[in-house]
Amino acid sequence: MRNKRLLKIELFVVLIIVVAILSGCGQFDTPNSASSSNVNSTTGDNDNSATIQNTYVPPLDENGHIVINMPITLMGGNTAEEVIEQFKNTEQYNHEGEVAPIQRITDIVANDDGTVNYIFTQEQFEKYKETTYNTGCFKYGYGSFPSIRTAEYTQIDESGIPWEIVVTVDTDEYDSNQPLSSLYATVWPATYLGQYQIFSGVAGDAWAVHVIVKSIETGDILVESDFPSRGE
Repeated sequence: MRNKRLLKIELFVVLIIVVAILSGCGQFDTPNSASSSNVNSTTGDNDNSATIQNTYVPPLDENGHIVINMPITLMGGNTAEEVIEQFKNTEQYNHEGEVAPIQRITDIVANDDGTVNYIFTQEQFEKYKETTYNTGCFKYGYGSFPSIRTAEYTQIDESGIPWEIVVTVDTDEYDSNQPLSSLYATVWPATYLGQYQIFSGVAGDAWAVHVIVKSIETGDILVESDFPSRGE
């Protein structure tokens, strides 16, 4: 069984990355070592861009915003206050060093039950949802992803919502870069795909992601993980 302290640290790191990227800390960098399921080996670019399958858009509230309740299981083991503090420290800036006029998210507010609400305009929501989908399968990058070679969403339901992802890795790199390589191969896609499910109308207590990590050399399964770890 995974050490719970280590898992919380991993989820905290991923949460920081998620909030920093999706709240708007600039453009993604495309790392040479990361890819989605179709990659040009010469350029490192995706031959086929990931496509958003689910078209669900929640209704607007009385203020013209979309409000998404983010469950505690997707908060990286952090309190609502910690999530909000991190968000407040990741403003999006333009090239002149000024706050950009359009944020990727309007606000995050705490709820009495310990969850948080993400507040979007409809434009922000649709962009955030698209980015979440694409980032979960490594279409975009943030820094370097040790060992990861391909990633593909599988077990997609009739609503276009993926419930499983298969990640292939260079085995030697995967083993030599632990625990970081494990974090990126499992926790990273699970976090993004879990959020995408929430944005697609899945209830906060019903999101579920199965991650399979395979050796690209042999096809052997190295790790199978279910998120969230229910019942622990």
